[in-house]
Amino acid sequence: MRRPGFARIANALIGRVEKASSLDRPGYAADTAIARPAQIAGSPAEKVGNALHGTWYGHPLHPMLVTLPIGAWTLAFGLDLLAMLGVRSRGMERGADMALKAGAAGAVAAAAAGMADWQHTNGRDRRIGTAHALVNSTALGLNLLSIALRGGGDIRRGRLASAAGWACLFVGGYLGGHMVYRRQIGVDHADRSPEPRDFQAVLPVMELEEDRPRRVEVWDENTRQKIGVVLVRHQGRVHAMGARCSHMGGPLDQGWVLKGALVCPWHGSSYDLKSGWPTSGPSTCPQPRYEVRVTKGMVEIRREQEPGDEVVTAADAARQPSMALQPEAAVSLGGRKADEVLFEHHELIRRLFEAIKKTPRDDPQRRDLMRILASELEIHEYIEDHIFYPAVQPISEDVPIAHSEHRQLSDLLAMTLKLNTASPEFEEHLQALHAAMDHHAGSEERSMFREAQRLGDARLRTLGQALESMLEEQRTSRARRMFRDLKIRLLEGV
Repeated sequence: MRRPGFARIANALIGRVEKASSLDRPGYAADTAIARPAQIAGSPAEKVGNALHGTWYGHPLHPMLVTLPIGAWTLAFGLDLLAMLGVRSRGMERGADMALKAGAAGAVAAAAAGMADWQHTNGRDRRIGTAHALVNSTALGLNLLSIALRGGGDIRRGRLASAAGWACLFVGGYLGGHMVYRRQIGVDHADRSPEPRDFQAVLPVMELEEDRPRRVEVWDENTRQKIGVVLVRHQGRVHAMGARCSHMGGPLDQGWVLKGALVCPWHGSSYDLKSGWPTSGPSTCPQPRYEVRVTKGMVEIRREQEPGDEVVTAADAARQPSMALQPEAAVSLGGRKADEVLFEHHELIRRLFEAIKKTPRDDPQRRDLMRILASELEIHEYIEDHIFYPAVQPISEDVPIAHSEHRQLSDLLAMTLKLNTASPEFEEHLQALHAAMDHHAGSEERSMFREAQRLGDARLRTLGQALESMLEEQRTSRARRMFRDLKIRLLEGV
């Protein structure tokens, strides 16, 4: 499938900007013009720079400030458009004037913050940033011209100037979005793996020199990659944080210690050794931190989980058996375990897929089988969401992913139901839906079902009994069947 025309053209133009080496000389000249006074001023300039970066704020300040000119100038453009369409009032003209002035003030503040961040880019990123600044400066100039024209009574040309400024703002916003979402300028680049969840020996303590960063690595089984950690021995105490700088991914293990902070060799961001928080920008994001202890001469580290994390540790898993029934109750309970009930339902759905594939394309039974499959997929999602996932949430990190997979299955099912079951397009969508279901069921069977064993046999049998009861209710309740049938018919477009 070809990309949309606008996206294709914009991508080609941005590619030309990224290759425009002619932007390098003015870009570095502007950088020097900003840097030299800051170097002469010293500490006060550093404080101003940190304020503009948003180091104190915990996030880059520039994205928040740009909302002021975007919102204000868009409001002015809308009011002008209404006036041109014949909706006129004195209040609307005053509102447009005030919006233009507020947007201009916000644009100056946003430009200052953006310039502070731009200084720490190079190569193609700096070229895009330069173009972004030029376009937005043009927008500011046009809107200032509009303010002057309106003040002199030339409303018509004032509106034309601000409309042209808004068009420039649109282009500048696109370039800014490209820098953030494509080039990843201003996003967190640190490795935030939860590993190691328990203390793991990484290095003999005697190999650490005072204030000399040392890189070690731990293995993340989930992402199948090594995660870098930097160790620093400072004033007799060992500290550990992520080795990949959160600002732009610089190697902190190749940095140096200054005033109790670890400095990134790429852009100069410094991180407090005790807390991992940046003490100086351009970084605004804290580094991943690790608890450290020394046992028998070996440095052992464990990841300090961050607020909001739902990471399952060995201690969490050890607490879960207390949720199970008492042993004597487990003996009398009987029945199948939750994972066995769900596996059986997986197999039923797999057989339905095979039956649909084997049914001739022009056989009306194909449509009936699709409706049965749609019904069983919805039942499966319902019983997992209401019974199984809440139970395994404390011991499995796969639940959020499983919810996302349910949404993917639901979207694919909706597209497939709308198609003629005799068409090649239906075959293609059915194959994709089958692959999505196989992936979802297989990942649950390989990971979540195994982790569920930590709940204990009795607890799993209780959940299994609840799942079977809900399955029976979903299939036999006339009201629920009618509701599902109605949704399926609506998805089919009938």
